[in-house]
Amino acid sequence: MSEKSTDKSSADLEGGTYELLRNRILKNVDTLNEKLGVLNEERKEVFGTIETKILSTERVTTSNNCVPWDMFSLGSRFLFGYNVQMGLRAEIKLEDVFSAYEYKEHSFHELKLSEIFNDKIFLDDFHKLYKYYKETRFLRFKSVGPFLHMVFRIGKQVTDVKTFKWQMEEGSLVYIDNRSDHEYRFPDQHEFNWKKTRREDFREGLHPHISIEDRVFVECVGGDLTIKVEDNTNDGEGIYSEDVEHKEQTLEDSEVHYADLGSIIVVKARPYQEEDRYLVFNEKLKEVRRIDSIQEACVLLPDGHGLIFSDGYYLQSGEYKRFDLGLENMLFERSIPSINGEDYLYVFYNRRVGNYLLLNYNLISQRVENPIVCHGFTIFDSGEMCLFKTDDEPKRHHAIQIWQTPFTGPNFQLEEKGNSELRKIGNKDIVRAMAESQEVINLITRNEVYADLYIDIIKKTTDILDSYYWLNANESYDLQQPLTDIRSNAESAVDEFEKVRKIRESSERTLKALQRKKEKVLSKAKGSFNSIDLYVSLLHEIRGVRGEIITAKELRYIDGAALETYDQELAASSDTVSTSCIRFLTQEHALEPFQKKVNEFEAGIAAIEKVVQADELAAKGEAIANELNLLIDTISNLKITDATETTKIIEHISAIYGHYNQVKGGLVTKRKSLLSNEAKLEFEATVRLLEQSVSNYIDISETPEQCDDFMTKVVLQVEELEAKFSGFDDFLILVEQKREEVYNAFEAKKLYLTEQRNKKANQLFQAAERVLKAIRSKSRTLGNKEEVNAYFASDLMVTRIRDVSKQLVDQGDVVKSDDLTSQLKTIKEDTLRQLRDKEDLFTEGENIIKLGNHHFYTNKLDLELSIVSRHNKLCYHLSGTDFFEPIENITLSELEDLWDQSVVSENEEVYRGEYLAHSLYVA
Repeated sequence: MSEKSTDKSSADLEGGTYELLRNRILKNVDTLNEKLGVLNEERKEVFGTIETKILSTERVTTSNNCVPWDMFSLGSRFLFGYNVQMGLRAEIKLEDVFSAYEYKEHSFHELKLSEIFNDKIFLDDFHKLYKYYKETRFLRFKSVGPFLHMVFRIGKQVTDVKTFKWQMEEGSLVYIDNRSDHEYRFPDQHEFNWKKTRREDFREGLHPHISIEDRVFVECVGGDLTIKVEDNTNDGEGIYSEDVEHKEQTLEDSEVHYADLGSIIVVKARPYQEEDRYLVFNEKLKEVRRIDSIQEACVLLPDGHGLIFSDGYYLQSGEYKRFDLGLENMLFERSIPSINGEDYLYVFYNRRVGNYLLLNYNLISQRVENPIVCHGFTIFDSGEMCLFKTDDEPKRHHAIQIWQTPFTGPNFQLEEKGNSELRKIGNKDIVRAMAESQEVINLITRNEVYADLYIDIIKKTTDILDSYYWLNANESYDLQQPLTDIRSNAESAVDEFEKVRKIRESSERTLKALQRKKEKVLSKAKGSFNSIDLYVSLLHEIRGVRGEIITAKELRYIDGAALETYDQELAASSDTVSTSCIRFLTQEHALEPFQKKVNEFEAGIAAIEKVVQADELAAKGEAIANELNLLIDTISNLKITDATETTKIIEHISAIYGHYNQVKGGLVTKRKSLLSNEAKLEFEATVRLLEQSVSNYIDISETPEQCDDFMTKVVLQVEELEAKFSGFDDFLILVEQKREEVYNAFEAKKLYLTEQRNKKANQLFQAAERVLKAIRSKSRTLGNKEEVNAYFASDLMVTRIRDVSKQLVDQGDVVKSDDLTSQLKTIKEDTLRQLRDKEDLFTEGENIIKLGNHHFYTNKLDLELSIVSRHNKLCYHLSGTDFFEPIENITLSELEDLWDQSVVSENEEVYRGEYLAHSLYVA
């Protein structure tokens, strides 16, 4: 991202959370860049470096005028191959095709060919080749492993070739044979495998398409080739489309292949009876680019950076660059890595004209700089490269450019200086870490953003920190710190960025919607109008869209420049329409549509029979008034130079407006009359409904609370009734009476229900108290704690108390319920306390109390007062005690003979059986 773009983002966010985190990350990027720069300088100093640059231009001279075609190095020597015109000579000699030179100190010294080519078999094969194939022309030198092939074309087709095979041995050549034509071939032009879509990848629907791994969708139906990112067959819209020749083709008529290369998917689509089209889809950026040069050759960049082809490259990050070199039919020949692992040279070749294209990809900067086009080149072990560019005219003197490159031979060693700790790490490892760090920088500073940008930054920084142990060493200038800070801030920015991304998407949708509205309005403005309504409507619409545009300028992340352009276009269109409107208003019949609407409005009053019809007509009249107001407002803003014209137009509109106001007054009067009659009938029906509601609610009220709820509902109806008929004083008196009746009725029912509830609660409480007495008596007979707990947990009388307590709560008498619960709890606690006291006092049985060393028997019987005979006297006696109190009573003393008589029918003198026998005798 450029500095300007960063400043714009800062201004947009105005100090938001994401802006703060973004600025922190950018500062960390600056720090990382500085550290990488210092580390790179130190690396070059320690390991040495070779930059790609031109050193000089020298010339070689051939014996004959010729057109050079290729060159090849053998140690410090090199072969120069060319083609001469036959002229009147009977045969071609070896010197007419090849020459040899010694390369030393950037100059060329010619050698004798016999020093290199002294094999008789080769010389014989060479002469036979030119003798029997009249079209023979030298093409190129081609090395295949330890072998060198001299390639000649012997026909008109590029595949009509003949080769001489040599073995390279320490700068010399050993001839093998001329039967190895099959070994001369190019590598696979695509370093990936194409996968063809199948029938099961078809997605049928209104707009069918072909699914590629459920990540991108392709179709050639509907008249265009469309790329979509959503599996939606109801909509034919996509992120990319281009026309096809056969509009009516079906999904089965096209043929689609693809290659999955990480976040990049390369698509080869062939519409019906057309050539292949090559498309690159970036899943992260959701963008598509058509790159047909992929058809010729496409290879993968190192470390999964992306693709490179004959006229450019495309990176995983979305960076795309093409070189307009005018080259066609370029085949990939080979790639040459540099000794330091930083640079890769990709060589492309044209078999027909013999051109070479050299693309130097730098792993750290991740770009190709200065592509080189030449007709022949060779690289010496020192990395120095010689190349030439041929002319169509034969010459004897040929310019050779000498370049310095990092593409040295395998045995070449750069001079290393010092004893830096970087030597322990290794140059290639440092280069790879710097390249991956540069990827992080590119992600952060990119212009385009995508949904998972910060997630990718986190993943990439984590991979770097985990892969290179030496990042925190002083010798590596502590790359770990800025990378760690970038990761930390990126983790914090993920959620904030998601918010910002949604805002951006919303702003983009708003911008697109405004663009569509703007285009629609401008399209209308281009037409001609024969009614003032159309002018007013259009001017109002233009003003509305301009208002939306001005409002949209306040949105964050929206394209303010585009909005300004839209506004200017609409302003210009508004001026044009205004000028046309002025010309139209000067005509006599211009305002006739408004007069006609007012007349129709007046005629509609006579047909009104209901208030609702009056309201509908009033709404139409309001629309007429709005149009007249809009017309007046529009005319006020029009630039009319002639004041008399303005006055004339406004007077005409005022006359129409006055007529409308008169008609509107008549409508109001008639509506009021209709409303009075309709309101009376509606009021009576509403009151009857209210009375029925009151009666129904009182009947179904079972609790005082329900009475309050239902009364609230009914009172609300009364309030609505009062509001609805507030304009009628007679009705308001009746409404007030109904309100009092409602209050009285519900209060009476509430009082009755409250009395019934209290009566029932008292009955329940009294019954519960009797049960509590029985529980208290029963609890005294329990012998231990377990019996007490079991009794209070399961006894029916205890359960009855709890049920009564719950009933009291349901009836709203919480006080009595708490009283019962407390009494039950107190009985249980008293029983348990008595048991504990008993255990502390009694010993050796239930009736013996131990006090110190003394034991006392106790009596547990209840104290009862009785009269007993003791010592021939009647005495009061407490059972279980020694208490006897003589009774001094004269009446009792007189009946002393009866004291010992147990029954009426027997005494000391008469036996009971005798008494019974006497009774039977008498009977």
